[in-house]
Amino acid sequence: MRFQTVSILTAASLASALTPQGFVPGSQSQLFVQYGNQAALNGAVALRDSTQVQPTLATSQRLQGTYAVLMVDLDIPTDTPGQTNTLLHWLQTGLTSSTQATTFNTTGGTSNGGQVFLLQNRGNAAPLAEYIGPNPPAREPLSHRYTFILVDHSTITQQGLNALSAAAQTRIGFNALDVLTQAGLASRVVAGNFFNVTNPGPVGADNGSGQANPTDGSQQPSDSNTFTQPAASGNVQAAGIVTVPRVGVASLCVGLVSALLWAL
Repeated sequence: MRFQTVSILTAASLASALTPQGFVPGSQSQLFVQYGNQAALNGAVALRDSTQVQPTLATSQRLQGTYAVLMVDLDIPTDTPGQTNTLLHWLQTGLTSSTQATTFNTTGGTSNGGQVFLLQNRGNAAPLAEYIGPNPPAREPLSHRYTFILVDHSTITQQGLNALSAAAQTRIGFNALDVLTQAGLASRVVAGNFFNVTNPGPVGADNGSGQANPTDGSQQPSDSNTFTQPAASGNVQAAGIVTVPRVGVASLCVGLVSALLWAL
C-alpha cells in the first residue's frame, strides 16, 4: 500500500508535528527514526554522540516502490543575527520496505504499537550524499533541527536523478523544495520527522572535536579555530570569515626565552 502523497500547497498550509512548522515540503505521515535503541521523533532532543551513525528508518505501513530519504539541518548559523542557513546531512536513494513487520524498540517505549516496516537498501545503492552526524557548533542557535523527509522516487526520470545527484554536491544552502521540484518529486513526499541536537554552550566555547565540522557548513581544522562560512542562499545573506588564531609553538618559545633573559 502506497502512502498518500502530500501536495506542496497542502504541506505549506498545514502545521504538522512531524516536520517543523513552516518547512516545505512537509508531511503528516510518520517516518520512524531510530539511533540504536533511541527514538528520534517529533522534535525530541537527542544526544550528539548517539547520532553519529546513520539511523534505522521505518514506516507504519509497508510501502510499494522505491524511496529516497533526505536529512537537512535547518539551523546553520550565519554572520547575520537571526538568520540561518541549511545543510544537507544525508541523501540516500534506493530504499524499499521490508516484507515483514518488525518491532521497533526504543528507550521511550515501543513506537507505533511495535510493528513497523524497515526501509532497506537491498540494492546497496551508494548515497548521493553520505551521512554526516549532527554536530552543532557553539554559535547561535545552539539547538539545531534535523529534518527527515521520505520521497517516492519509483518513477523518477534520468533527468530527475541527475538533478538530485547534482544538488547533493552542494550541501550548504540546500533547499529541499527547490531540489525536489527540479527532480519532479515535490509532490511525492510520503513521510517525515525531525529531532533536535543542542550544543551545551556557552556560545563561542571550543567544545567540539577539533576535527572537520561540516555541521556549520565549514571546515574546522585541528590546529586553529578558523573556518569559512560559504555563501548562503534565499533570504540568508552571505557570511564572512571568522578567525580565532591559536598561539604557535614558535611564539611560545620566543616568550619563554624573553622571560628567562629578563629573570637573569
